[in-house]
Amino acid sequence: MIRRKARSWVLLAFLVSTFGCATFEGGRSFNILSTQDEIALGNEVAAEVEQQETVLDDTAVQSYVAEIGQRLARVATRQDVPYAFKVIDAPDTVNAFALPGGNMYVYTGLMKLCEDEAELAAVMAHEIGHVAAHHHGESLTRAYGYGLITRILLGEAPNERAQVVAGLLGQAVTSRYSREQEREADRLGMEFLFRAGYPPDAMIAFMNKMRAEEAKEGGGRWLPIFASHPPTTERLHLLHGLLAQYPPDLVAASPRYADRYQQHALAPLE
Repeated sequence: MIRRKARSWVLLAFLVSTFGCATFEGGRSFNILSTQDEIALGNEVAAEVEQQETVLDDTAVQSYVAEIGQRLARVATRQDVPYAFKVIDAPDTVNAFALPGGNMYVYTGLMKLCEDEAELAAVMAHEIGHVAAHHHGESLTRAYGYGLITRILLGEAPNERAQVVAGLLGQAVTSRYSREQEREADRLGMEFLFRAGYPPDAMIAFMNKMRAEEAKEGGGRWLPIFASHPPTTERLHLLHGLLAQYPPDLVAASPRYADRYQQHALAPLE
């Protein structure tokens, strides 16, 4: 069990390393965090996020998005964490992110960009892919090294909480993974999407919307969700390759739930 004081330091260090550090290339990273550590960290980071952000005050929309998330979580390859899903009320922010241990946040700005339930599910499936592949533990271990992380988990690291908090002030929440991790999350996300009964090409449809957003204002539009992702064209090429493994008839027959999404998500957000 991580001592509370040490956990606070790790929480803030995690926010910096995951949301503020440079990306890296390479293969599989070592992960020293146990599932218990991930859940504890994720819960603490979630509390921090909910102090910084505005959680949408609409129980019906929250329940609707949580149902989509749980539908995807039930078919995920990782089942040892308690997945949870919340909507952040930020209509001008196109973003979504998952925390270690399965907490996930979706911004209303991203929801408004989606045309149907399948597209929102595609984004959520990608984020679940990060959790399923242990990317948070890998990134934290990679950023701080085995020795320091071990000392932190044992409660032996100095308490630098105030210094790290100061560095976090005013910082937006952005996803920071390696490009290889993003590719893996795309692959896993498309598989989870298909397993849950959604059309896997919904991920491509959403990515095309992302490419259109990138092109606005001469390509100068910055989206938090793109903080470390590979170029959109590259991701589309990968996704089209992944789509080829799924039976075309099943892909075509999978519902997108456009009317349901309009009723339960888009209309309440207007």
